[in-house]
Amino acid sequence: MRLPHFALTEICGLAADLTVTCLLIFYLGVDPLSARLPGAAAGVATSWRLNRSNGGAPATLSVFLVNAVTLTARVVGVGLFMLLQWRNPLVQPLIPLAFSAFAALLLALYGYRRLQKQQLDRD
Repeated sequence: MRLPHFALTEICGLAADLTVTCLLIFYLGVDPLSARLPGAAAGVATSWRLNRSNGGAPATLSVFLVNAVTLTARVVGVGLFMLLQWRNPLVQPLIPLAFSAFAALLLALYGYRRLQKQQLDRD
């Protein structure tokens, strides 16, 4: 899997994450801290499914490590959102949500790039 495909799967996963979280917060009135967990689960499931659908590409990287990068980035994103909401509960939840999603995307792309570099160094 190449970096653009991984980036696209992460963006789709984050879009699913943000959609579910925003629906829970703004339309159903669920607490933002509680709404973030189902959204993150939906985003991880979407990213995982899209990563697995790349069956025709040569497997140069371990699927386990790619999924670990995705999961680690998503956990850090959820933790960052909860930290921002906990420190300043008066701010609208959309601002920390967007910031934490962007940070999770950057972390996932950095981690995937490091995996590619590690694989090239090993070869």
